[in-house]
Amino acid sequence: MALKRILALFVGLFAATSALAQDGATCRNGLFADEPPFALAEVIGEKRAYFHGDMNGCPWTRGACASPSYVVTGDTLVISKIRKGFACAFYPGKGGGTAGWVPTRQLKLLFVDSHPPVSAWLGTWTSGGNPEIAITQKFGQLHAKGHAFWPGKPETTDWPSVHVGEISGRINRAGQRGDYADENLCKVRFTLLRDYLIAGDNRQCGGANVSFSGVYRRK
Repeated sequence: MALKRILALFVGLFAATSALAQDGATCRNGLFADEPPFALAEVIGEKRAYFHGDMNGCPWTRGACASPSYVVTGDTLVISKIRKGFACAFYPGKGGGTAGWVPTRQLKLLFVDSHPPVSAWLGTWTSGGNPEIAITQKFGQLHAKGHAFWPGKPETTDWPSVHVGEISGRINRAGQRGDYADENLCKVRFTLLRDYLIAGDNRQCGGANVSFSGVYRRK
C-alpha cells in the first residue's frame, strides 16, 4: 500500500507540472523560482545530462539547443514544469546555479515528504550568498528574517547605489508550503523540498530589482 501511495504521488506531481507547461517554453535563471509546483529529480543513466536553452524553438527544435552546462548521474535537480519530453530544471551551484530544459528520460523523480516537521524548516538559508533568510520558531510559529540586495551586497560591488529588501515576520505553514506577507505588500511563497527551499516573491519586497526569489540551501 505504501508503494502505491508513493507512485500515486509521483504521477500527481508529474501531471501537475505538465499542466503548467501549456503556456510558453521559458526556463532560465532568474525566473525558475516563480513557476511552482516543484519537485526533486535525480539524474540517471551513464551519459551527461545537458541543459537545453529556451530560444528559437528550443529544446524541441533540431539544432544547437544544448548548452555547455551539464549534470551527471547522481546529481539532484529541482524541477518545475514538464513539456514534451523535457523538464525545466535547476541545479544549485556557485554563481547562482544553472537552469534549463533537461530530457526527462535522464531523470528519476524523488520522493519528498509533503508534511515535513517544523525542524526541517529551521536554519539560515541562502541563494548563492544573496539573498539570505533565517527561519526560526517562535511561540509555535515559523518566523522569517531576511535581506536581499541588488546588484549585490555593498561590500561586493562598486555599483553607486545598492538597493535593499527586507522581510521579517511569520510564515503561515501548510505541509511543505509556506506563505509570508507583510504590511508593505511584500509576499513570498516558500516550498520546502528536503534540503532545498524555493522562494518566489511578488517583486514588492524592496528597492528596484530586489527579489527574494530563488533556490536556497542551508548556509
